[in-house]
Amino acid sequence: MSVTIPHIRFRRRLIRAIALPVVLLLLLSGVSIWQITRLLAALESVDRTSRVISQANVAQKLVLDLETGFRGYLLTGQPEFLAPYEQASTLVEPNLEELKALVADNPSQVQRIVELTSTLQQWKQQVRPAIARRQQGEVEPLSNHRRRKQLIDRMRQQIASFVATEEQLRNQRSQRAQAATESVILTSVLLALGIGVILAYFIYRQILQVSQVYEGALQTAQTRTQEAEQSAISLQRSAQRLAALHDIDRAILATELNKPLTDSALSQMGQVVPYQEAFVAVFDLEVATAEVLAGQCQTGELTLPVGTKLAIADFAPDQRLLHEVRYLPNLSAMEAGSPVVERLRSQGFLSCLRVPLLVDNTLVGELNLASVEPAAFDAEAQDIALEVANQLAIALQQSHLRQQLQATNRQLQHELQERLQTEMELREQEQLFRSTFNQAAVGIAHVSSDGRWLRVNQKLSQIVGYTRDELLQQTFQDITYPEDLDIDLAYFHQMLANEIQTYSMEKRYIRKDHSLIWINLTVSLVRKANGEPNYFISVVEDISERQAALRERKQAEDALQQLNDTLEQRVEERTAQLAEINQELEAFTYSVSHDLRAPLRTMQGFAQALLEDCGERLDDFCQSYIDSIIDDAVQMNGLISDLLDYSRLTRTQVHLQPTELDDVVAETLKQLGAQIEEKQAQINVAASLPRVMAHRSTLIQVVINLVGNAIKFVKPTTQPQIDIFAEETYQDEGRWIRLWIVDNGIGIAPEHQERIFRVFERLHGAESYPGTGIGLAIVRKGLERMGGQAGVESQLGHGSRFWIALPGAVLALKEDTHDLTPPNTPDR
Repeated sequence: MSVTIPHIRFRRRLIRAIALPVVLLLLLSGVSIWQITRLLAALESVDRTSRVISQANVAQKLVLDLETGFRGYLLTGQPEFLAPYEQASTLVEPNLEELKALVADNPSQVQRIVELTSTLQQWKQQVRPAIARRQQGEVEPLSNHRRRKQLIDRMRQQIASFVATEEQLRNQRSQRAQAATESVILTSVLLALGIGVILAYFIYRQILQVSQVYEGALQTAQTRTQEAEQSAISLQRSAQRLAALHDIDRAILATELNKPLTDSALSQMGQVVPYQEAFVAVFDLEVATAEVLAGQCQTGELTLPVGTKLAIADFAPDQRLLHEVRYLPNLSAMEAGSPVVERLRSQGFLSCLRVPLLVDNTLVGELNLASVEPAAFDAEAQDIALEVANQLAIALQQSHLRQQLQATNRQLQHELQERLQTEMELREQEQLFRSTFNQAAVGIAHVSSDGRWLRVNQKLSQIVGYTRDELLQQTFQDITYPEDLDIDLAYFHQMLANEIQTYSMEKRYIRKDHSLIWINLTVSLVRKANGEPNYFISVVEDISERQAALRERKQAEDALQQLNDTLEQRVEERTAQLAEINQELEAFTYSVSHDLRAPLRTMQGFAQALLEDCGERLDDFCQSYIDSIIDDAVQMNGLISDLLDYSRLTRTQVHLQPTELDDVVAETLKQLGAQIEEKQAQINVAASLPRVMAHRSTLIQVVINLVGNAIKFVKPTTQPQIDIFAEETYQDEGRWIRLWIVDNGIGIAPEHQERIFRVFERLHGAESYPGTGIGLAIVRKGLERMGGQAGVESQLGHGSRFWIALPGAVLALKEDTHDLTPPNTPDR
């Protein structure tokens, strides 16, 4: 029994000796696990907040890409500038959704993301029409620029508020992590000390009985205590590392300039990474050069001073190595390295760490750390350096983009000022055109395709007696005398159908006071770039006096016819009066032509001056308007000249005399020399053409018109070939000479061969074959005045054979006969 009781007591003591340390260790482990769980939760919240800030920075970069791409396209109009906009447009919304998911536990931050998404959608809705307007060449209003700038500024503010809130949360969570770390350390130390004291006291009481048993327990407790202390030290170092990285992030975000930003990041990193020298080099991959941006040296001057320029090959012979982290633990033991490594080794450094600065796999530069100790950078130091390099690369990229955006804003402001100045000058030019239009000596109007007056000048209002506003409420059909309306509408519809390019007619208008007024109407059609009718230009000349004079002349002629036998003297007086009237009409015609040409010259001069002085500041659309004004003025001037030539033929006294056709043809070819050379026309003239009875200058004008048409009316790829020869015929018991002009042109359909000799008749548009439609009318009128005839033989697509017939001159007895055969037998 005496043996059993001590044994039981020993077992109890042994159980207590074993159980007490176990219980104490379990208590220490439970408290440690609880504290470590709190610390890990705090560290995880800090890490998640850092990821939210990083994601927000990516969103800010995407918004910047959207604005930069859009503004670049507005400035240049080049589609490749839209590439950043289109790429960012597809990424920004998924990025915001991911950011929203990260902050799902923070309703206020979620609301900011929702507001940011809404603002982004509003900005996109304004950008799409702006891109469409830029593609169409339209000018973007200043108000739209301002609205979009306000939206961009609002998005920046929203992102800045979002990041500031997350920074505040990260600071709070970092403080909680620090507090948790200190709590873990303090609790672990206190628990360890308490357990140590309890165990020491317990061992002291039990050491005599179970010294061997409790000696093992004490050793176990000491081992666990050391492990707990080492765990606390490791946690403390992790907390210091996170705090240092947080300080580096704040320093990067708070600085905009590249060098101060980099200096701050290197200085903060020196608190957790053991280096003696650190520098950052930025790369220019296009020219393969590098420049030292910033550096920190704790032993003296930098091995590579700030601003040093190097080749990228000095950092690594193979550029693919630049994308990798390169750790050289012992420079003294390695063979020859890159020039940068050799310079570090020459300064006494024994190890170096080289970390690339990458943004979206794009190499921006390199972070270099060097130490005088071998193997100075462990895995933790390498991780810290890599994290700093990544943040630094993003910050450098953002700083570069910010500088580009500022430069773009300055350029946009400058261009906006220039555009405002150009618009002011255009308004002044438009006012000048309106003044010229309204002060013209003839009535001028723009008329729509349905007959409505679009614009009228003051002279037209005076002619018809209506005010400008009253005319704009009517159509030209409303004031046209009914008997003249059908022929006017027929011409009107022929122009719309592109059958004729212009027409002129005499007609009557019904004035506001219901009186009739005779006018001469000349109309041309302005078409859009696609060929559709745009508006008509009508020139209205008051010819009431001319009509009165014509009526008086007819009455005088009738009176002369009736009184011819008995009133010879009266006839002479009347003839004198008629001659005077003709002189007045000629003077009137000259005055009208001068009055018509004067505003045309003014319009053409001002338009050319505007193009010369302001052409570089006008876009293609405005220049096309000015070119249209100049072309229309030139065409109108040619039309007036041809009308005067035609009118002159009806009044000029024609005296027929023997005329050499050889001289006429030679003079014709001389005057058409430039046109012949331009078209490379081949003209064959029969030898020794005969003599005819004609008015020399009129005949030259006729032949010039015929040969000019033969040169002009050919297919674009065909070289003009023209044969000129004469033949002798007899009709009405007289000898006639027929001069032929045969070409290889586009030909004329039989149904149009009589029509082409009328005034203003054209078979082709002015854009295909320029002209006024009066040339052949001048030919026929000239031949009629000389007592001759004109005609044509042609088939569409097989060239034309124009002829003119005049009486032959009487040959002298010894005069040589003429060769009347054509130079080349036409095969048509």
